[in-house]
Amino acid sequence: MIFRILILALFIKVSLLACADGWDYNQKEFIFLENRDMPFSNIAEEINSANVYNTIVWAYEEKNKEENLKEWKKELKDVYSLEEIEEFVYKRENLQNLKDKDILDYINLVKRQEKHVTYNYYMSDVEKRALVDYKKLLDEALNKIDTVNSSWLKLRYFYLALRLAHYKKQEPLKIYEKYKYLLDSNDKTIVKDWIQGLYSGALVKSGKVVEGVYEFSKLFSEDKINSHLSYYNFFHIKTNEQWNELLNLAKSNEEKTKFYALRALNENSNVIEELQNIYTLDKNSKWFDFTLYRELLNTQHFFDQHSEYERNFPYKKYIEFLNTIKKDDMYLVNLSLAYFNLYEKNFDESTKITNELLKIYPNSHEVQTLSYILYLEKLNTIDLKTENDIYEKMSKLTKKETNSTSIHDYTFVVLEKLYLKQNDKFNAFLANHINYLDYAVFDLALLEKFRIFMENPKDSKIKEHFASKYSEQKLLNKENGKFVLSKNLLNTKTKLLINNLKFKEALDLNASILNEKIQFNPFNGLIKGNNRSGKQDTMSIKEFLEKVIVIQNELEKNPKSVMDNYLYANALYNLSYFGNSNILTTVYRSVFSFSDYDLQKEKIDLSIKHFTTALEEAKEKEFKAKITYMLAKSELASYDINYASKTADYYNKDFYRYDLERFWYYGNEKVYNEYIKNNYGKYFDKLKDEFSDTNYYNELIRECANLRIYQKQDIKKPKPAIY
Repeated sequence: MIFRILILALFIKVSLLACADGWDYNQKEFIFLENRDMPFSNIAEEINSANVYNTIVWAYEEKNKEENLKEWKKELKDVYSLEEIEEFVYKRENLQNLKDKDILDYINLVKRQEKHVTYNYYMSDVEKRALVDYKKLLDEALNKIDTVNSSWLKLRYFYLALRLAHYKKQEPLKIYEKYKYLLDSNDKTIVKDWIQGLYSGALVKSGKVVEGVYEFSKLFSEDKINSHLSYYNFFHIKTNEQWNELLNLAKSNEEKTKFYALRALNENSNVIEELQNIYTLDKNSKWFDFTLYRELLNTQHFFDQHSEYERNFPYKKYIEFLNTIKKDDMYLVNLSLAYFNLYEKNFDESTKITNELLKIYPNSHEVQTLSYILYLEKLNTIDLKTENDIYEKMSKLTKKETNSTSIHDYTFVVLEKLYLKQNDKFNAFLANHINYLDYAVFDLALLEKFRIFMENPKDSKIKEHFASKYSEQKLLNKENGKFVLSKNLLNTKTKLLINNLKFKEALDLNASILNEKIQFNPFNGLIKGNNRSGKQDTMSIKEFLEKVIVIQNELEKNPKSVMDNYLYANALYNLSYFGNSNILTTVYRSVFSFSDYDLQKEKIDLSIKHFTTALEEAKEKEFKAKITYMLAKSELASYDINYASKTADYYNKDFYRYDLERFWYYGNEKVYNEYIKNNYGKYFDKLKDEFSDTNYYNELIRECANLRIYQKQDIKKPKPAIY
């Protein structure tokens, strides 16, 4: 718990950060730069945000624990494994296996101090009263510093005493002054970083704000375990007077340039001005490169495809500024200039700078990646030769890619755009789904085209790569030299065939899905729950297909069969988006939109046709009322389809969905007024005019919200059609 306690004990700004040890993949889609070792160097997000801060703290805790365990292992002469030491130190388990009394005394004191130096919001009053008096614990820690023989334990007792004194406001600065000589040893240990953080926080808490911030700044280094505390306490500098006082505390230009770099981390800072301040003090300062690199990393948002946040980065101003810089090592300046010119589409200038970098740093993966990205950005067309060139370049780079899959993935973002530009929608589809192919994207034609593509010889390395990536997903199986659909794709095809009303073909596929039970009976035409009532899971998909095929055959023999028309119409309606069995026709059912517009319209139009025939031929009045209600539901579905809003898919602009207005305005007069104005509602009128004396209608008016809302409208309804 030592590392966790430290975080809580220090006086830090609680408005927080992204991972210090790697990229924040959730915030940035593509990053083509290499990791740096300096604090915050791999975080392009706003480091004052809570999610970023929390991520950094979690990363710190993990790293801190790892390093602490290593130090314990070394101190214990490598007798115990890291797992055993973790049990001793952090879990206080199996302590009987530890024979060193001094070590056991230390761990025991840590345990007894722990609840005094952590936030225990749920500690009961009884538990609080049971705590050992913290003054006794503080005296015990101080006594151990003077009496224990181990210099390693002396330093750790110093930390425990300082921490407890800091928490309990027991003059921690006096304790620091008395025992700071222990820090003079040459031993490298993270405990010194912990103590430095506590000392800095104690200064701030005592009112010595500027001095405390200065001491915190000493932690801002790649070799400090808690380096992030430097920035998260820098916010205490709020006035020009404090800033000038801080500058006066600096013992060298290196410290002053560090202050400017820390100030540049604030989202509201003028980074170019801070870079100029650093450059004026020391043109070769590492803090210049640190600050510039963070800005360059931030601009990698240029490559994002789905970010809704508008970033107006002043590339031109940075180009103008960096063109005035002359350092001994111009690597990062020129790398930045090449990227900024690329963003501005100054391809000639970017190419010139990149080629110079390649001459000087021919083995730099970062520069090679820049050259490749520039190559991709300059492409306007795609052909077989270009595909092979891209694959060759990409393959060389991805072998050494360490941070992510950005090089690979961005390649196919560019390829998709190039294919679409040439109206090559199939290859654009392959590029778009290179890492994951969602079964829901298929229709029958696309599925067959995909199968044929996988089976046929490929005419370029990129096409071979497509096939390889999709083979990894096990979408198809190779049997006797041919590709056949995998179990999941066979089930997908079955649903697609049902969606296309090709029931016999769906049955003949004999997919495993046929044995699954259908939750609701597709032949039902009920009032409650949009046909979602009655006994469930009574029929398998196979049984449904067999029955619907029989009904189709009967209709061929007798097109005016009342019951067959009614049952077939129910099945068509229930297989639509609006029915109880739409899950049989789609991989994923949205609750407010659909994608297969023509097929939805076909099912509803056909259901109306067969319900109409059934109504014309039916004799019994209660049954005619039931059919009329199903016609009203089908008509309302037809309205929803015809007036749905067409929107492009967020991730695939070539893929459209149709949002239902009734989903957003259910029960709203606006929808039903429009419904009436567009000459819908004749079957609702017919129900009232011709069947209001039936038992079915009396049940319907109690259960059907659509009918009640419709009848409440004050708009003059058109004269009912004559049947």
